[in-house]
Amino acid sequence: MNQLETVLLINDNSMSVEIINFGARIKSIKFPVNSKPTEMTLGYSLAAEYPNDEFYLGATCGRVCNRISGGKFELEGRNYQLPLNDGENCLHGGENNFSFRYWQIDRQTLTTSSVTLSLVSVDGDQGFPGNLKLSVTYQLSDDNKLTIKYLANTDRVTPVNLTNHAYFNLGEEDCQSLHLQIKSSKFLESTADNLPTGKLICVANSDYDFAEPVCIGSRQQNTLDKSLKEKNGYDHCFVLDDTPLEHPKAVLTSIKNRVSLSVYTDQPTIQIYSGFYLNGKFKSYQGVCLEAQNYVDADNIKHFPGNVLTPDQQYQRTIIYGFSSLSE
Repeated sequence: MNQLETVLLINDNSMSVEIINFGARIKSIKFPVNSKPTEMTLGYSLAAEYPNDEFYLGATCGRVCNRISGGKFELEGRNYQLPLNDGENCLHGGENNFSFRYWQIDRQTLTTSSVTLSLVSVDGDQGFPGNLKLSVTYQLSDDNKLTIKYLANTDRVTPVNLTNHAYFNLGEEDCQSLHLQIKSSKFLESTADNLPTGKLICVANSDYDFAEPVCIGSRQQNTLDKSLKEKNGYDHCFVLDDTPLEHPKAVLTSIKNRVSLSVYTDQPTIQIYSGFYLNGKFKSYQGVCLEAQNYVDADNIKHFPGNVLTPDQQYQRTIIYGFSSLSE
């Protein structure tokens, strides 16, 4: 039976995180601003609204997140066809991807600071081979870090690439006034429909250089870059510098609210999406996604690091969102 459930995680610093089992999603992250718990992410007020969500708010995306060109890939000499739910491409694993499933909550390990959700994706699910058993664990620590751990096992060779799709605004009306810094020297050149060409571009002396904190809105509004203009802002995959997990790969800052979000991950890239296509109850740029993941369309671009998981391996990936108040 598919029943919507919410789990509340809390720590000793008045920080709280709501997780819902639909899509193993982050529904809410509240962090104190001037001693008042303040929403850091974009979301619906009611959990019951998420089954109709079309923006992947806070969702766990997979079996393969982001885009697969033509919805096709070849593996071990066999061709596979996936659903086309983004024009002529497959997005986030197909039209019935993990974002739209009811995950099981592990009651035995559930605490006020941690929850594990699990899912079984059967052989042939959305066209992917192999029975995949996976779990995602959210753990909130007293140093204001939300750690996300992904685990997956398969009985056949299959591609796997999981990410979280939270939109962050750090308590502001949108992401335009937020400052972003990324430890990245290169990004993936992409077409107008967000498919990588296979070429890596150096960020130096370009509007993709975030070595120092940059105001997102100012960059987007003043850019002369062709790709940024045709995509109405950022929707690009940045290759992260090879640094230890304990070093932040990206830092998002609200100067107004004196709040900073640091993203730590062992994933090789982060897709930065500034939310132009948000609409309806939301508005363009109301939040920015920092989607830690593997290279886009790695299943078709062979010189990219692969997504392939074999039966003798376990998929293990980590994303950490660390919040802090800026010193005066």
